[in-house]
Amino acid sequence: MQTGPLAGLVAIDDFIGPATPPARAQAIWDQYARHVEQLAWQGAQLLLLPEKIAVLSPVQAAAVQQRFRALARRTGTWITLGIGVQDSDGRRNLAWLFPPDGTAPASYQKHHLAPPERDFLAGGAYAVQPVAGRAMGLAICKDMHFAALGHAYGAAGAGVMLVPAWDFQLDAWMGARMTVVRGVENGYAVLRAAREGVLTVSDAYGRVLAERASSAMPGSTLLAPLPVAAPVASWSGWLAPLLGWLCVVLGMLLLCAGRRSQPVAGD
Repeated sequence: MQTGPLAGLVAIDDFIGPATPPARAQAIWDQYARHVEQLAWQGAQLLLLPEKIAVLSPVQAAAVQQRFRALARRTGTWITLGIGVQDSDGRRNLAWLFPPDGTAPASYQKHHLAPPERDFLAGGAYAVQPVAGRAMGLAICKDMHFAALGHAYGAAGAGVMLVPAWDFQLDAWMGARMTVVRGVENGYAVLRAAREGVLTVSDAYGRVLAERASSAMPGSTLLAPLPVAAPVASWSGWLAPLLGWLCVVLGMLLLCAGRRSQPVAGD
């Protein structure tokens, strides 16, 4: 199997929240930066960090953005990370993709919000960017549980999906494998970095090529080649709707059969 450039995945389970002491928050950000530098030194050209590392004010978010723009430029790598931003309009769950030239990142806003973040604002736009010679899409965690979103990225030409995530430990395997299925349905590889979950690299055939559990500080890393394969003929575009309608027809037939088999009064 052909492989592409090396990808590095990072996850630290610790969340930076409002009650996190500033020194602790700084230590977590510093550790992420060290992981990026170490993986880049090992040859990674693409780095993926997890979902919602912190929820920040616009001023704080701007400082983080400047730091990672400089880090991407210094290491010559593409860096994707998840961040929450709260301003006067509300809170948004974002993924930023920093290019290696240090310019402003592409931004994606999570569409499908998990129960703990129902007060966040949902996004509606898609993001497909040229990264290291491949068309790569951005999604966040629960987004990839929805076949329609996965199909939209396949139709947009994504060859790889970059997925920052935050699991709930017990659902880690399920969340990772549901995301793998989206890749099979639509013919793309998936990189998924989850806090309180697993780091996974899978190809368009559903093969999990590399996997490692996340952990608390200092965190976990995974270095693996980016899967490269010939375009996969996806069946989901026509077979999934067909199966859906077949289920509807079968349900109606069973309902009719059940009604006909009911005894008539007086028999």
